[in-house]
Amino acid sequence: MNTALPLVALGIAVLGVLLAPKPEVKPGRVNVLPSILLILISVGPGLWWRDTFSALLPASIAFGGGVLVALFLRFLESSRETSAATELGFAAALAGFIGWLDPAYVVPAQMAAIAGLGFGAWVSGDFRERRISMPAAVALYAAVIIAADFMGAKALSNQPGATTGTMFGLAGAISALIGLVANRSEKKGSESLVATPRFIAIAILMILGFVVGSRLVASQEAWMIFLGSVVAATILHWTIRPDASDDSLAFLVGSVIWIGIATLSFSYLQGFGMAIASVGAVLTLLILGNPRALLAAGPLIGLTFYRVLRESHVDAVRALDIGQHYAVIGVAFGVVVALLPSEWLERRCKETTASQVGRTLWAVTLGLIPVAMSVVLGAKGIVGFIAGLGLAGLVEGVRNRSAIVPLIVAGSLSALIVVA
Repeated sequence: MNTALPLVALGIAVLGVLLAPKPEVKPGRVNVLPSILLILISVGPGLWWRDTFSALLPASIAFGGGVLVALFLRFLESSRETSAATELGFAAALAGFIGWLDPAYVVPAQMAAIAGLGFGAWVSGDFRERRISMPAAVALYAAVIIAADFMGAKALSNQPGATTGTMFGLAGAISALIGLVANRSEKKGSESLVATPRFIAIAILMILGFVVGSRLVASQEAWMIFLGSVVAATILHWTIRPDASDDSLAFLVGSVIWIGIATLSFSYLQGFGMAIASVGAVLTLLILGNPRALLAAGPLIGLTFYRVLRESHVDAVRALDIGQHYAVIGVAFGVVVALLPSEWLERRCKETTASQVGRTLWAVTLGLIPVAMSVVLGAKGIVGFIAGLGLAGLVEGVRNRSAIVPLIVAGSLSALIVVA
Protein backbone atom coordinates (compact mmCIF):
# COMPACT_ATOMS: atom_id res chain seq x y z
CA MET A 1 0.00 0.00 0.00
CA ASN A 2 2.88 2.37 0.78
CA THR A 3 4.12 1.87 -2.79
CA ALA A 4 0.75 2.37 -4.46
CA LEU A 5 -0.43 5.48 -2.59
CA PRO A 6 1.79 8.09 -4.29
CA LEU A 7 1.19 6.57 -7.72
CA VAL A 8 -2.58 6.72 -7.27
CA ALA A 9 -2.31 10.29 -5.98
CA LEU A 10 -0.19 11.29 -8.97
CA GLY A 11 -2.75 9.73 -11.31
CA ILE A 12 -5.52 11.79 -9.68
CA ALA A 13 -3.41 14.93 -10.08
CA VAL A 14 -2.98 14.21 -13.79
CA LEU A 15 -6.74 13.61 -14.19
CA GLY A 16 -7.37 16.89 -12.39
CA VAL A 17 -5.13 18.68 -14.88
CA LEU A 18 -6.89 17.08 -17.84
CA LEU A 19 -10.37 17.92 -16.53
CA ALA A 20 -9.58 21.49 -15.49
CA PRO A 21 -10.45 24.22 -18.00
CA LYS A 22 -7.99 26.74 -19.34
CA PRO A 23 -7.67 29.84 -17.15
CA GLU A 24 -9.73 32.85 -18.17
CA VAL A 25 -7.02 35.17 -16.89
CA LYS A 26 -3.50 33.83 -17.10
CA PRO A 27 -1.14 34.48 -14.19
CA GLY A 28 1.72 36.90 -14.61
CA ARG A 29 5.08 36.11 -16.14
CA VAL A 30 7.18 33.50 -14.32
CA ASN A 31 10.66 34.49 -13.18
CA VAL A 32 12.71 31.32 -12.75
CA LEU A 33 15.87 32.98 -11.42
CA PRO A 34 14.81 33.14 -7.72
CA SER A 35 13.85 29.46 -7.78
CA ILE A 36 17.14 28.45 -9.40
CA LEU A 37 19.08 30.43 -6.81
CA LEU A 38 17.17 28.74 -3.99
CA ILE A 39 17.92 25.31 -5.42
CA LEU A 40 21.64 26.08 -5.77
CA ILE A 41 21.82 27.55 -2.28
CA SER A 42 20.16 24.47 -0.79
CA VAL A 43 21.91 21.70 -2.71
CA GLY A 44 25.39 23.28 -2.55
CA PRO A 45 25.89 22.99 1.23
CA GLY A 46 24.45 19.50 1.16
CA LEU A 47 27.12 18.38 -1.28
CA TRP A 48 29.88 20.27 0.49
CA TRP A 49 29.17 18.91 3.99
CA ARG A 50 27.73 15.53 3.01
CA ASP A 51 30.48 13.68 4.89
CA THR A 52 30.14 15.75 8.06
CA PHE A 53 26.33 15.72 8.32
CA SER A 54 24.85 12.51 6.92
CA ALA A 55 21.26 13.77 6.79
CA LEU A 56 22.11 17.14 5.24
CA LEU A 57 22.35 15.98 1.63
CA PRO A 58 18.92 14.25 1.57
CA ALA A 59 17.39 17.27 3.27
CA SER A 60 19.00 19.73 0.85
CA ILE A 61 17.90 17.67 -2.14
CA ALA A 62 14.36 17.47 -0.75
CA PHE A 63 14.35 21.25 -0.23
CA GLY A 64 15.55 21.84 -3.78
CA GLY A 65 13.00 19.33 -5.05
CA GLY A 66 10.23 21.22 -3.24
CA VAL A 67 11.32 24.47 -4.89
CA LEU A 68 11.40 22.74 -8.27
CA VAL A 69 7.91 21.28 -7.76
CA ALA A 70 6.58 24.74 -6.87
CA LEU A 71 8.15 26.18 -10.03
CA PHE A 72 6.60 23.40 -12.11
CA LEU A 73 3.19 24.10 -10.59
CA ARG A 74 3.60 27.78 -11.35
CA PHE A 75 4.05 26.98 -15.05
CA LEU A 76 1.19 24.48 -14.91
CA GLU A 77 -1.32 27.00 -13.58
CA SER A 78 -0.58 29.26 -16.54
CA SER A 79 -2.22 26.66 -18.80
CA ARG A 80 -4.85 25.12 -16.51
CA GLU A 81 -7.23 26.37 -13.84
CA THR A 82 -6.22 25.45 -10.32
CA SER A 83 -8.30 22.68 -8.77
CA ALA A 84 -8.23 21.00 -5.39
CA ALA A 85 -7.99 17.60 -7.09
CA THR A 86 -4.75 18.54 -8.83
CA GLU A 87 -3.30 20.28 -5.80
CA LEU A 88 -4.18 17.50 -3.36
CA GLY A 89 -3.00 14.85 -5.79
CA PHE A 90 0.44 16.42 -6.11
CA ALA A 91 0.71 17.04 -2.35
CA ALA A 92 -0.24 13.45 -1.44
CA ALA A 93 2.06 12.08 -4.14
CA LEU A 94 4.99 14.10 -2.82
CA ALA A 95 4.35 12.91 0.74
CA GLY A 96 4.05 9.31 -0.46
CA PHE A 97 7.23 9.39 -2.54
CA ILE A 98 9.21 10.68 0.44
CA GLY A 99 8.02 7.58 2.31
CA TRP A 100 9.98 5.47 -0.17
CA LEU A 101 13.29 6.81 1.18
CA ASP A 102 15.54 5.06 3.67
CA PRO A 103 13.91 5.44 7.13
CA ALA A 104 17.03 7.21 8.39
CA TYR A 105 16.44 10.08 5.95
CA VAL A 106 12.66 10.27 5.86
CA VAL A 107 12.19 12.87 8.63
CA PRO A 108 14.72 15.47 7.42
CA ALA A 109 13.47 14.98 3.86
CA GLN A 110 9.86 15.48 4.97
CA MET A 111 10.57 18.72 6.81
CA ALA A 112 12.87 20.05 4.09
CA ALA A 113 10.30 19.32 1.37
CA ILE A 114 7.70 21.34 3.29
CA ALA A 115 10.13 24.25 3.52
CA GLY A 116 11.14 23.97 -0.13
CA LEU A 117 7.55 23.99 -1.32
CA GLY A 118 6.69 26.96 0.86
CA PHE A 119 9.68 29.07 -0.17
CA GLY A 120 9.27 27.99 -3.78
CA ALA A 121 5.64 29.09 -3.72
CA TRP A 122 6.69 32.41 -2.23
CA VAL A 123 9.34 33.26 -4.83
CA SER A 124 7.39 31.98 -7.86
CA GLY A 125 3.72 32.39 -6.90
CA ASP A 126 1.38 35.01 -8.32
CA PHE A 127 -0.08 36.96 -5.38
CA ARG A 128 -1.58 39.86 -7.28
CA GLU A 129 -5.10 38.44 -7.21
CA ARG A 130 -7.23 37.54 -4.18
CA ARG A 131 -6.78 33.82 -4.63
CA ILE A 132 -4.47 31.01 -3.63
CA SER A 133 -2.05 30.04 -6.37
CA MET A 134 -1.45 26.39 -7.18
CA PRO A 135 2.08 26.31 -5.65
CA ALA A 136 0.80 27.93 -2.44
CA ALA A 137 -2.12 25.50 -2.15
CA VAL A 138 0.11 22.46 -2.69
CA ALA A 139 2.54 23.82 -0.09
CA LEU A 140 -0.27 24.12 2.49
CA TYR A 141 -1.68 20.69 1.67
CA ALA A 142 1.72 19.02 1.78
CA ALA A 143 2.64 20.66 5.09
CA VAL A 144 -0.31 19.23 7.02
CA ILE A 145 -0.26 15.88 5.18
CA ILE A 146 3.43 15.32 5.91
CA ALA A 147 2.97 16.47 9.52
CA ALA A 148 0.22 13.86 9.95
CA ASP A 149 2.46 11.18 8.39
CA PHE A 150 5.24 12.10 10.82
CA MET A 151 3.00 12.16 13.89
CA GLY A 152 1.30 8.93 12.79
CA ALA A 153 4.64 7.17 12.57
CA LYS A 154 5.42 8.32 16.12
CA ALA A 155 2.01 7.48 17.57
CA LEU A 156 1.24 4.14 15.90
CA SER A 157 3.44 1.11 15.54
CA ASN A 158 1.66 -0.23 12.45
CA GLN A 159 2.61 0.69 8.88
CA PRO A 160 -0.55 2.69 8.07
CA GLY A 161 0.38 5.10 10.84
CA ALA A 162 3.27 6.54 8.82
CA THR A 163 0.94 7.16 5.87
CA THR A 164 -2.02 8.61 7.77
CA GLY A 165 -1.71 12.07 6.23
CA THR A 166 -1.14 10.66 2.76
CA MET A 167 -4.25 8.49 3.02
CA PHE A 168 -6.40 11.40 4.21
CA GLY A 169 -4.88 13.52 1.44
CA LEU A 170 -5.69 10.85 -1.13
CA ALA A 171 -9.26 10.73 0.19
CA GLY A 172 -9.44 14.49 -0.28
CA ALA A 173 -8.03 14.24 -3.79
CA ILE A 174 -10.64 11.65 -4.79
CA SER A 175 -13.40 13.80 -3.28
CA ALA A 176 -12.17 16.92 -5.06
CA LEU A 177 -11.91 15.03 -8.34
CA ILE A 178 -15.55 13.94 -8.07
CA GLY A 179 -16.48 17.52 -7.26
CA LEU A 180 -14.56 18.69 -10.33
CA VAL A 181 -16.48 16.23 -12.54
CA ALA A 182 -19.76 17.43 -11.02
CA ASN A 183 -18.74 21.02 -11.70
CA ARG A 184 -18.12 20.27 -15.38
CA SER A 185 -21.55 18.68 -15.70
CA GLU A 186 -23.36 21.72 -14.29
CA LYS A 187 -25.19 24.07 -16.59
CA LYS A 188 -23.35 27.29 -17.23
CA GLY A 189 -24.86 30.38 -15.68
CA SER A 190 -26.65 28.53 -12.89
CA GLU A 191 -25.66 30.85 -10.05
CA SER A 192 -27.73 29.09 -7.37
CA LEU A 193 -25.81 25.85 -7.81
CA VAL A 194 -22.30 27.23 -8.12
CA ALA A 195 -21.17 25.87 -4.75
CA THR A 196 -22.96 22.51 -5.04
CA PRO A 197 -20.00 20.51 -6.47
CA ARG A 198 -17.76 21.66 -3.63
CA PHE A 199 -20.22 20.49 -1.00
CA ILE A 200 -20.60 17.20 -2.85
CA ALA A 201 -16.82 16.89 -2.51
CA ILE A 202 -17.03 17.65 1.22
CA ALA A 203 -19.74 15.01 1.73
CA ILE A 204 -17.59 12.40 -0.04
CA LEU A 205 -14.56 13.56 1.94
CA MET A 206 -16.40 12.78 5.17
CA ILE A 207 -17.31 9.30 3.94
CA LEU A 208 -13.79 8.51 2.76
CA GLY A 209 -12.32 10.08 5.91
CA PHE A 210 -14.40 7.71 8.01
CA VAL A 211 -13.12 4.76 5.98
CA VAL A 212 -9.49 5.87 6.34
CA GLY A 213 -9.78 6.46 10.08
CA SER A 214 -11.84 3.41 11.00
CA ARG A 215 -10.49 0.82 8.57
CA LEU A 216 -7.00 1.77 7.44
CA VAL A 217 -5.69 3.62 10.49
CA ALA A 218 -7.98 1.49 12.69
CA SER A 219 -8.61 4.25 15.20
CA GLN A 220 -12.03 5.44 16.29
CA GLU A 221 -10.53 8.65 17.62
CA ALA A 222 -8.85 9.36 14.26
CA TRP A 223 -12.03 9.42 12.21
CA MET A 224 -13.93 11.27 14.93
CA ILE A 225 -11.31 14.04 15.00
CA PHE A 226 -11.15 14.22 11.22
CA LEU A 227 -14.91 14.41 10.74
CA GLY A 228 -15.23 16.92 13.57
CA SER A 229 -12.67 19.23 11.99
CA VAL A 230 -14.36 18.91 8.58
CA VAL A 231 -17.74 19.84 10.08
CA ALA A 232 -16.24 22.76 12.01
CA ALA A 233 -14.46 24.03 8.90
CA THR A 234 -17.66 23.82 6.85
CA ILE A 235 -19.58 25.83 9.46
CA LEU A 236 -16.83 28.44 9.67
CA HIS A 237 -16.84 28.67 5.88
CA TRP A 238 -20.32 30.18 6.14
CA THR A 239 -19.37 32.42 9.06
CA ILE A 240 -16.03 33.80 7.86
CA ARG A 241 -16.57 35.16 4.37
CA PRO A 242 -13.74 34.98 1.79
CA ASP A 243 -14.34 38.61 0.76
CA ALA A 244 -13.94 39.82 4.38
CA SER A 245 -17.55 41.07 4.38
CA ASP A 246 -18.08 39.63 7.85
CA ASP A 247 -17.10 41.36 11.06
CA SER A 248 -13.57 40.71 12.29
CA LEU A 249 -15.02 39.28 15.50
CA ALA A 250 -16.20 36.24 13.54
CA PHE A 251 -12.59 35.69 12.58
CA LEU A 252 -11.47 35.84 16.22
CA VAL A 253 -14.22 33.44 17.29
CA GLY A 254 -13.11 31.06 14.51
CA SER A 255 -9.55 31.11 15.86
CA VAL A 256 -10.83 30.31 19.36
CA ILE A 257 -12.82 27.38 17.98
CA TRP A 258 -9.75 25.95 16.26
CA ILE A 259 -7.67 26.28 19.42
CA GLY A 260 -10.41 24.45 21.30
CA ILE A 261 -10.42 21.71 18.65
CA ALA A 262 -6.64 21.45 18.95
CA THR A 263 -6.90 20.90 22.71
CA LEU A 264 -9.76 18.43 22.36
CA SER A 265 -7.81 16.50 19.71
CA PHE A 266 -4.80 16.45 22.00
CA SER A 267 -6.88 14.91 24.76
CA TYR A 268 -7.71 11.97 22.47
CA LEU A 269 -4.54 11.31 20.44
CA GLN A 270 -2.12 14.00 21.64
CA GLY A 271 -0.05 15.51 18.81
CA PHE A 272 -1.28 12.91 16.34
CA GLY A 273 -4.84 14.10 16.93
CA MET A 274 -3.80 17.73 16.32
CA ALA A 275 -2.20 16.73 13.02
CA ILE A 276 -5.37 14.94 11.89
CA ALA A 277 -7.48 17.96 12.84
CA SER A 278 -5.22 20.28 10.84
CA VAL A 279 -5.50 17.99 7.82
CA GLY A 280 -9.30 18.09 8.02
CA ALA A 281 -9.30 21.89 8.38
CA VAL A 282 -6.94 22.60 5.48
CA LEU A 283 -8.51 20.05 3.12
CA THR A 284 -12.02 21.36 3.74
CA LEU A 285 -11.33 25.09 3.56
CA LEU A 286 -9.16 24.88 0.46
CA ILE A 287 -11.69 22.65 -1.32
CA LEU A 288 -14.37 25.20 -0.41
CA GLY A 289 -12.08 27.99 -1.56
CA ASN A 290 -12.06 30.11 1.60
CA PRO A 291 -8.52 31.31 2.34
CA ARG A 292 -9.68 33.80 4.99
CA ALA A 293 -11.33 31.07 7.06
CA LEU A 294 -8.13 29.09 6.64
CA LEU A 295 -6.17 31.94 8.22
CA ALA A 296 -8.31 31.52 11.34
CA ALA A 297 -7.00 27.94 11.59
CA GLY A 298 -3.44 29.26 11.91
CA PRO A 299 -3.24 28.54 15.66
CA LEU A 300 -4.21 24.90 15.06
CA ILE A 301 -1.53 24.48 12.39
CA GLY A 302 1.01 26.23 14.60
CA LEU A 303 0.28 23.95 17.56
CA THR A 304 0.56 20.93 15.26
CA PHE A 305 4.06 21.88 14.18
CA TYR A 306 5.00 22.59 17.77
CA ARG A 307 4.14 18.94 18.46
CA VAL A 308 6.22 17.90 15.43
CA LEU A 309 9.17 19.81 16.87
CA ARG A 310 8.60 18.31 20.30
CA GLU A 311 8.51 14.75 18.95
CA SER A 312 11.69 15.40 16.94
CA HIS A 313 13.67 17.07 19.76
CA VAL A 314 12.17 16.20 23.11
CA ASP A 315 15.05 17.60 25.15
CA ALA A 316 15.00 20.95 23.37
CA VAL A 317 11.39 21.63 24.34
CA ARG A 318 11.27 19.82 27.64
CA ALA A 319 10.44 23.08 29.42
CA LEU A 320 7.14 23.35 27.55
CA ASP A 321 4.12 21.17 28.24
CA ILE A 322 0.38 21.01 27.64
CA GLY A 323 -0.02 23.91 30.04
CA GLN A 324 1.30 26.18 27.30
CA HIS A 325 -1.68 25.17 25.16
CA TYR A 326 -3.99 26.19 27.98
CA ALA A 327 -2.25 29.55 28.17
CA VAL A 328 -2.81 30.11 24.44
CA ILE A 329 -6.45 29.12 24.80
CA GLY A 330 -6.76 31.55 27.71
CA VAL A 331 -5.38 34.42 25.60
CA ALA A 332 -7.81 33.73 22.79
CA PHE A 333 -10.78 33.40 25.12
CA GLY A 334 -9.82 36.58 26.95
CA VAL A 335 -9.85 38.63 23.75
CA VAL A 336 -13.17 37.22 22.54
CA VAL A 337 -14.98 37.35 25.90
CA ALA A 338 -14.13 41.02 26.36
CA LEU A 339 -15.34 41.90 22.86
CA LEU A 340 -18.60 39.94 22.79
CA PRO A 341 -20.62 42.25 25.09
CA SER A 342 -19.60 45.28 23.04
CA GLU A 343 -20.62 43.51 19.84
CA TRP A 344 -23.99 42.53 21.33
CA LEU A 345 -24.61 46.05 22.59
CA GLU A 346 -23.88 47.59 19.21
CA ARG A 347 -26.42 45.37 17.50
CA ARG A 348 -29.10 46.49 20.01
CA CYS A 349 -29.00 50.27 19.95
CA LYS A 350 -32.50 50.81 21.34
CA GLU A 351 -32.97 50.86 25.09
CA THR A 352 -35.79 48.41 25.78
CA THR A 353 -36.78 46.12 28.60
CA ALA A 354 -35.43 43.18 26.63
CA SER A 355 -32.05 44.86 26.20
CA GLN A 356 -31.87 45.58 29.94
CA VAL A 357 -32.64 41.95 30.71
CA GLY A 358 -30.02 40.96 28.20
CA ARG A 359 -27.42 43.12 29.90
CA THR A 360 -28.24 41.47 33.21
CA LEU A 361 -27.84 38.01 31.70
CA TRP A 362 -24.51 39.07 30.20
CA ALA A 363 -23.34 40.26 33.62
CA VAL A 364 -24.28 36.97 35.26
CA THR A 365 -22.66 34.93 32.52
CA LEU A 366 -19.46 36.97 32.57
CA GLY A 367 -19.30 36.69 36.34
CA LEU A 368 -19.31 32.88 36.10
CA ILE A 369 -16.57 32.73 33.47
CA PRO A 370 -13.59 33.25 35.85
CA VAL A 371 -14.73 30.32 37.99
CA ALA A 372 -15.18 28.07 34.95
CA MET A 373 -11.81 29.12 33.48
CA SER A 374 -9.95 28.44 36.73
CA VAL A 375 -11.45 24.95 36.95
CA VAL A 376 -11.04 23.94 33.30
CA LEU A 377 -7.75 25.61 32.32
CA GLY A 378 -5.99 25.97 35.65
CA ALA A 379 -3.42 28.59 36.61
CA LYS A 380 -1.69 28.87 33.22
CA GLY A 381 -4.97 29.25 31.42
CA ILE A 382 -6.03 32.01 33.80
CA VAL A 383 -2.76 33.88 33.22
CA GLY A 384 -3.35 33.67 29.48
CA PHE A 385 -6.97 34.75 29.96
CA ILE A 386 -5.92 37.94 31.75
CA ALA A 387 -3.40 38.67 29.01
CA GLY A 388 -6.14 38.22 26.42
CA LEU A 389 -8.41 40.59 28.31
CA GLY A 390 -5.68 43.20 28.14
CA LEU A 391 -5.40 42.79 24.36
CA ALA A 392 -9.14 43.27 23.81
CA GLY A 393 -8.85 47.06 23.77
CA LEU A 394 -6.17 46.87 21.11
CA VAL A 395 -8.31 44.62 18.94
CA GLU A 396 -11.30 46.94 19.38
CA GLY A 397 -9.15 49.81 18.15
CA VAL A 398 -7.95 47.82 15.15
CA ARG A 399 -11.61 47.27 14.29
CA ASN A 400 -12.04 51.05 14.09
CA ARG A 401 -14.34 51.08 17.13
CA SER A 402 -14.30 53.53 20.03
CA ALA A 403 -16.47 51.80 22.65
CA ILE A 404 -14.81 51.37 26.05
CA VAL A 405 -16.97 48.37 26.94
CA PRO A 406 -14.09 45.90 26.37
CA LEU A 407 -11.95 47.81 28.85
CA ILE A 408 -14.71 47.79 31.44
CA VAL A 409 -15.32 44.08 30.97
CA ALA A 410 -11.58 43.37 31.05
CA GLY A 411 -11.11 45.23 34.33
CA SER A 412 -14.13 43.61 35.94
CA LEU A 413 -13.17 40.09 34.92
CA SER A 414 -9.56 40.58 35.96
CA ALA A 415 -10.73 41.59 39.43
CA LEU A 416 -13.11 38.62 39.64
CA ILE A 417 -10.28 36.28 38.64
CA VAL A 418 -8.29 37.47 41.66
CA VAL A 419 -11.29 36.74 43.85
CA ALA A 420 -11.90 33.34 42.25
